[in-house]
Amino acid sequence: MRTLFFLALLAIAPIFATAQPEAIARFYDKYKAYENVTDVKLQGWLLEIASNFTDEGQAKKILDKITYLRVLVMEEGNLVTPNEYRHLIKDIHQSRFEQLFTVRDKGDDVGLYIREKGDTITDVLLLVNGSDGFVLLSLEGLLKFSDLNDLQINVDGAQHFKRLPEKRKDLPRA
Repeated sequence: MRTLFFLALLAIAPIFATAQPEAIARFYDKYKAYENVTDVKLQGWLLEIASNFTDEGQAKKILDKITYLRVLVMEEGNLVTPNEYRHLIKDIHQSRFEQLFTVRDKGDDVGLYIREKGDTITDVLLLVNGSDGFVLLSLEGLLKFSDLNDLQINVDGAQHFKRLPEKRKDLPRA
């Protein structure tokens, strides 16, 4: 009986390994109920259905790899204080996300963070923090580094995915 219990735990462990970190989930939960905040959550099965309606092979390939998509958008002002933003960044780093880049663009801070397991990207976070708005985009799935360039997401800051090289090894070193 004990062996069966441990086997069951091992079988479901991958589900929890790619789950959104608790600190980030708390951040979403704090802001999603505010007025003028848009919170969109899409499960993988819904994205798979959406991929059947696209003619573009590349888009379908990417959508099939995403298991969860969540976007939090504040368009009419930024409710996140500088202290809360610093705390969020700290929580992201403590959750073993790697910062791929940050860009300061017209007063907005844009950051892209990933979490990997081997050569597979399991989580992607895109943050856009500005005085007039805030975006937190979270993707979970089984992506390759080259897939990040092909993401076609229509939110502020997503255009920075296009700036990534095809391979991780081609990232500039600091």
